[in-house]
Amino acid sequence: ASELLPSASRWVVSAPLARTIWAPAIPKLEWIKQRTEFIDETLDSFLAANAGASPQVVLIGAGYDTRALRYRTSAARFFEVDLPSVLPVKEAMATRFLQAEGGAARSVGAEDRALGVDLNKATMAPPGVFAQLSGLGLDRSLPTLVVSEAVLFYLSPPAKRALLEDAGNFVGGNAASALVLTDNLAPFVRSPRKEDAAGFLSPLGLDLKEHDTLWGGAIQFVRADGAASRSE
Repeated sequence: ASELLPSASRWVVSAPLARTIWAPAIPKLEWIKQRTEFIDETLDSFLAANAGASPQVVLIGAGYDTRALRYRTSAARFFEVDLPSVLPVKEAMATRFLQAEGGAARSVGAEDRALGVDLNKATMAPPGVFAQLSGLGLDRSLPTLVVSEAVLFYLSPPAKRALLEDAGNFVGGNAASALVLTDNLAPFVRSPRKEDAAGFLSPLGLDLKEHDTLWGGAIQFVRADGAASRSE
């Protein structure tokens, strides 16, 4: 992540500042490390289980997340979703990084697998997010991992529910597909109880497999399979 920053501003995340100006905030940011580890562990297991099966990974609200770059040598095809204003900046950063690495690989944006939409709007009207991703080559029949990392905070409750239902319908197309999220599910789920999370996700087509929380349920750590795929 540091390497993606322009050299002129990279000092902002330097070790000296981390030990001084940022020191009071570091303990509060521990959850970023936890969510990264949870998602990466899920992704590692997903890729190992689907080696040779043309796996796909969808990063919802990808922002400046580096996962597609960090896993660029894996077999997975990555798709990213974020605001139209964010994607060109992300593309420029990724391109600069890859050129410095030798220029052999291409970014998600360069491969036309980046979807620019406002999730508060795109989830609420046809065709929905995943239908638009399908137009970019996302294949419902292939093993797919959908990743939602700290993006649902920014969605209205109706948009949040609609997006998760759209994701549940999509991952139901393959028994190996799944969703992993480290996110906020309020107002639908506010407790640390696994039963409450499962009760919300199940009607959306998501079968809860792994669950944890932070801060009394403010942050939900979820791994879920597509419920539809098990009954087919």
